[in-house]
Amino acid sequence: MDFYTKRDIQSSFRRVEELLQSGIFEPQNCASPLVMAALTELLILVRDLMAKAEKFANPITFTDDVNVTEKVTNVSQAIKFIRDAICHVDSENRNHDECYARLSYNIAYGKRALAKIGQVEIRSDYEDDVCFFFGSQKLYLGRHIIRAYEEAKAELVPLMRKT
Repeated sequence: MDFYTKRDIQSSFRRVEELLQSGIFEPQNCASPLVMAALTELLILVRDLMAKAEKFANPITFTDDVNVTEKVTNVSQAIKFIRDAICHVDSENRNHDECYARLSYNIAYGKRALAKIGQVEIRSDYEDDVCFFFGSQKLYLGRHIIRAYEEAKAELVPLMRKT
């Protein structure tokens, strides 16, 4: 791992921590126009850190609460799927395969059902988490994004110490 990669990783660690500590994902900030920007940046950074963990150490592949499909088989792929959907307005990843709806940006704070379209219920299952929905995928802030970040960090930090 070269100097520039290490510097990029350290910068990403700092910025992820700043975003998570900013309070932007708290329910009282739900109407802020900056929530989507913060989520976009967070997903870009965490996805990059996971890619670096995969390249230099071990991939982040847990499946807890991941909607496993043909395209998405673990958390890394779920984060990439939603990162692509959020960054590309015309992405097919915004289309829900089961109910033929376009879910481009929805958030649930706590446990709640957002919608029922035909037989498909769009819902968050945890009172203690924030859930982001795009197409047929959902990501929990704590259970997916923060956990993936912490696992990637745990893989990368020991490599940062090597010269």
